Amino acid sequence: MPLRPANSPLSPVQATRLDWFLADTGLGCNPSQGRAAREAEFARLDALPDGALRAMGLSRIGLPAHVYRDLFPKGLS
Repeated sequence: MPLRPANSPLSPVQATRLDWFLADTGLGCNPSQGRAAREAEFARLDALPDGALRAMGLSRIGLPAHVYRDLFPKGLS
């Protein structure tokens, strides 16, 4: 089981989703600057119902890309 900070708002499943996104899209990097804010945003969005995400133009599977969109613009991977 991967380790995560005790103060992380993410569940182990959510943390794994973000880590896999960063490993795939971020070319293996794991940017720590701003991670707490991104984790909080990811957790907030992931708690919304699917209909609310759709209304925002988002999908659950696309949440990691959304919270890191400034670092990894579309088309990188």
